[in-house]
Amino acid sequence: MTILKTLESLKKHYGTPGETSLIKETNHLTKAYHQVVETASFCALATSGPEGLDCSPRGDAGPVVRIEN
Repeated sequence: MTILKTLESLKKHYGTPGETSLIKETNHLTKAYHQVVETASFCALATSGPEGLDCSPRGDAGPVVRIEN
């Protein structure tokens, strides 16, 4: 196992990220992301409260999420 302790060692180990990796960040659901979310048959629902975190899988034969707006 290699422990990478600096940004420089991370860049040397993995190389430069490709352009598609860098441009996929957005502050809204793009048309493509919207389609992926609404056709997914699985998601993980996470909640946080005074007792800690909980993450539960959700899935079905068809879509499990609907985006309202």
